[in-house]
Amino acid sequence: MADTGRGGELDFDDQPDDQGSEFHLSEYFSIVRKRARLIILCVAVTLSVAAIRSLMAKPTYRAVVTIDIGKDRSTPYDVSERMVLYSWWDPEYLPTQTRLIRSREIAERVVRRLNLLQNPEYNPAARQATSKEDLAKADARVTAAAVGLQGGIGVTPVKGTNLVEVSFVGLSPQLAADISNAVAEAYIDWSLESKYSTLGKAERFIGAQVEQLKSEIGEKERQLQTYGREKGIVSTERETNITLQNLESLNKDYASAVADRVAKQARFTEYQNARPEALADNLSPSVSSMSQEQSKLEREYAEKLSLFKPEWPAMQQLKAQIEKGRLDLDATIRQTVERARENARTEYLTALRREQELQRVLQGQKSEAMDLNTASIEYNNLYTEVETKRQLLDGLLKRQNEMEMTSRLQSERVSNIRIVDRALPPGGRFSPSYSKNMTTALMLGLLAGCGLAFLLEYLDRSLRTIKQVEQYLKLPALGLIPMVGERTLGSYGYGYGYGLKRRRKKKKEEPSALQKETAGVSIELIPHLKPRSTVAEAYRAIRTALLLSRAGGVKTIVVSSSLPGEGKTSTSSNLAIVLAQLGKRTLLIDGDLHKPRQHEVFRVSNRVGIVSVLAENAKLSDVIVKTQVPSLELLPAGPLSPNPSGLLASEMMASLLAEVSAAYDFVVIDSPPVSAVADAIVIGNGTDGLVLCVEGGRTPREIVARVRDKLVRANVRILGVLINNLEEKSYDYGYYYNYYTGAYGAAAGYTESLPGTKTGT
Repeated sequence: MADTGRGGELDFDDQPDDQGSEFHLSEYFSIVRKRARLIILCVAVTLSVAAIRSLMAKPTYRAVVTIDIGKDRSTPYDVSERMVLYSWWDPEYLPTQTRLIRSREIAERVVRRLNLLQNPEYNPAARQATSKEDLAKADARVTAAAVGLQGGIGVTPVKGTNLVEVSFVGLSPQLAADISNAVAEAYIDWSLESKYSTLGKAERFIGAQVEQLKSEIGEKERQLQTYGREKGIVSTERETNITLQNLESLNKDYASAVADRVAKQARFTEYQNARPEALADNLSPSVSSMSQEQSKLEREYAEKLSLFKPEWPAMQQLKAQIEKGRLDLDATIRQTVERARENARTEYLTALRREQELQRVLQGQKSEAMDLNTASIEYNNLYTEVETKRQLLDGLLKRQNEMEMTSRLQSERVSNIRIVDRALPPGGRFSPSYSKNMTTALMLGLLAGCGLAFLLEYLDRSLRTIKQVEQYLKLPALGLIPMVGERTLGSYGYGYGYGLKRRRKKKKEEPSALQKETAGVSIELIPHLKPRSTVAEAYRAIRTALLLSRAGGVKTIVVSSSLPGEGKTSTSSNLAIVLAQLGKRTLLIDGDLHKPRQHEVFRVSNRVGIVSVLAENAKLSDVIVKTQVPSLELLPAGPLSPNPSGLLASEMMASLLAEVSAAYDFVVIDSPPVSAVADAIVIGNGTDGLVLCVEGGRTPREIVARVRDKLVRANVRILGVLINNLEEKSYDYGYYYNYYTGAYGAAAGYTESLPGTKTGT
């Protein structure tokens, strides 16, 4: 809640003035209940219009024929099974057929089939065409009749099926049935004619294509044979192509020769680089035995050398044997190694020559294979072209045979469309339907009424609820005061109070419970004269809210309004009464020096008053008068002053407020409207706060917002907003009224009192 205390600035621009908070369903219902008369009027108007139109309309009858529109699979153009399958699932097929049923061509066939131009039941102006001019205009009349017939034809597909309901709305049952059946039959005839006329054209076209393909295939086959002879191509298949088989065999032989040459070259290189002793030892067993014998003799010589001298004949003989054996071993090793190396070299050279020869032959075979491959490409192209044309020819021949079979069915009238249920003359009329028209009118009336109700509510810029006060003004709401009697005429300048001038009712209505409760009592004294009434209880609730609106309570209170006639006078007097009912000394000051009324409310003299104190230095005790309300005294306005604002802004006024504030428990000041004069602002600066009165349902909230800003800028504390003169029938006040008229009011303990009797809470 916005802070309205002095010394701080209010921020009222945090959100737009019209931005609403959460809107409950009950508020929509309240708007509907509030504008119930408008909604009922709209419903009554629409129902009346619907009833008049239904009574004046000519009766019509509707007949329905059901047909089955299956997909025609014998399409003469599709030579591919894939295309036929795609066409079968065409989602546009059935919608297209339903639109064709309503075409002008079908309607013209129906007009001619039933001779509707000469049917008085369909064409009241029917006459026999005899003159040449009439005969010349016959086609134009048929077309015009067909266009009119189209408007009555209805086509409705049955969802999930191939069934279609064709209907016609006519002026007689039999005519409606005849036209519905004629539409279905005309559509079937037109479909058959279109199909077979197209089929004949397609058959001739396909026949010409077949002959052309046969000629092209013959020519291509001759080209293929001639080319094969020129290039020596018997077949391009690997299994029967000798050139390719030879190339494959040579590739295998060449790979084997290369492997053999590499192996023999490696052995030759190994023999060239190996030690002769190791190589001979591995190649010849005799060399190995000779080496072992030589080693044995050398060990024997070494052993005997430790026993005998080298000069000993046996030792010399053994040594000569060893030397001879070494010479023989070296000669044997040399011969073995040379022979092995020569054999390896010979094998390597043989393998190399074989490899080179195979490579030469392979290169020639590759060249021959490449020439054959180049010739095979053109050969395969010619062969593929021939095969493609043969496949296309087979498809065309198949389709040609199918079309020939389909053409033979033309005389049998075989069609993919059939009539499932023929139309029968309807037993009852189709329109006008009173129940349907009245239901539609009722819904339209409710829609229009609710729309107008919400539109008027949106255009209503007044304040009616506590929620609106807190939402749009960001000020605390003190409460709601219902309207007592009829609404006043002086809301914007005719007067301040509720009970001045009243409108004349055009029609006498039954008084409400609140009107009965406050009958014969002025609103200004209701808390005193009718302390148990709903209005009195509302003022006591406002008193409680006001006393709790500020920490430490309030003592001097100014009551004002935005515009004249918003109930500030009655509010100030009743607020003073309920404060006095607490047993506290209360002073009511009539601070409206422009149009004072408090002396009229309490029926006292206005000869002297606050003007006398401020302008004539009269004693305060001489001008204050007692009222019929216990503990409540009144300080009237006194004689009219030429400068009311100057008096209220004087030091004398400040001293007067200080004096009465010390002498009384509560001081209530009735001040002029804020938008009219500045008196309320002047007085408000010297008091605890100001109560702003708003006439419920009348005062625009933009004006109240401007007054609020004006008071805030003048540093006047706004204690709260009070909504006055709210209609009891208003949806905004319903819950408020029920609350105070329930058991709570009875339990409060108030008793009826006569004027002059003290009452309390």
